[in-house]
Amino acid sequence: MARGRIQVEDGELAYEVRGAGDPVILLHGGMLDSRMWDAEMTALEGHYTAVRYDARGHGESSTPTGRFRHYDDLRELMTALELPRASLVGLSGGGRIAVDFALTYPDLVETLVLVATGLSAMTTKDPFVLEQTKKLEEAGARGDLPAAIDCVVRMWVDGPRRAPSDVDQEVRRRCQEMYTHTITRHRGGGFTLMDELRAIERVGELTPRILTMVGDLDSSDILDIAEQIDREARDSRKLVVPGVAHMINLEKSAEFSRLLLDFLDC
Repeated sequence: MARGRIQVEDGELAYEVRGAGDPVILLHGGMLDSRMWDAEMTALEGHYTAVRYDARGHGESSTPTGRFRHYDDLRELMTALELPRASLVGLSGGGRIAVDFALTYPDLVETLVLVATGLSAMTTKDPFVLEQTKKLEEAGARGDLPAAIDCVVRMWVDGPRRAPSDVDQEVRRRCQEMYTHTITRHRGGGFTLMDELRAIERVGELTPRILTMVGDLDSSDILDIAEQIDREARDSRKLVVPGVAHMINLEKSAEFSRLLLDFLDC
């Protein structure tokens, strides 16, 4: 196991590497951090070189001080770790970064595993997410951090089709802790200062082999993105996981690891 920090332009990224073999890089969801991949690091390290890192403005990485690109940070990480090519596994905002990276650096990507992914320049239409986003903005304006965090958990852990009591409370607690840490440490800089592509318009350009996973209880926007990738990407397979919303790997850890390894081993 190796842990460290690498320099990127105007910042640093905290990372961890385990195992040996073909590289697999895990990209966490927005406002979360690399701790969300604890189980997957254990599952992967006996078969692959497993890498996880905190994106800029998240976890233990540095807070942005100017405009930056998450996908260029990933390129710098791969260069520093001497990884010429890798499979990318990204959940939500991590999938969004992985797709932008694959469009910018297609020769560096072996396969893509996109879990409850978004796409850069996507439009939010789901009424539940719009309602919670409004409440989040109101909570932020009055400085009510617990209420703001609750809105994020409602959107991206519970989802629009479940009450909080329907969800594993340990999963809710873990996500709440990571969200709180990122917001209190970085104040949203990982989002407000990032530049992205318009991947929503370029899905057909994706060349790697792709597995898209989506929970059947997730936001309609995320379900639509999964369908679009399956329809437009050149080599895509979609799996709908029943009984979960956005945090597929945290709610169904053993099943997720099995599906991930099966795909990577193909």
